[in-house]
Amino acid sequence: MAVKKDKPSTKLVLKVVTGTDAKGKALTAQRTLASVNPAISDDDLLAIGSKLGALQSHAIAAVSRVDSASLVEEA
Repeated sequence: MAVKKDKPSTKLVLKVVTGTDAKGKALTAQRTLASVNPAISDDDLLAIGSKLGALQSHAIAAVSRVDSASLVEEA
């Protein structure tokens, strides 16, 4: 019984530093861009994330890639 990925999807997630709390710990928020082509390379996605991060008013703490897909049995 073979398994395949069905409807793969990729998201680009930018974690931004929005400020600090009373103890000086960084407060963060996420900016998510959905519907990214799953075939994009990690290098290209990081370059895009970095360039989009430069447009943010907050500093970028991390650039992440989130891949997901449903697993189905092949007939």
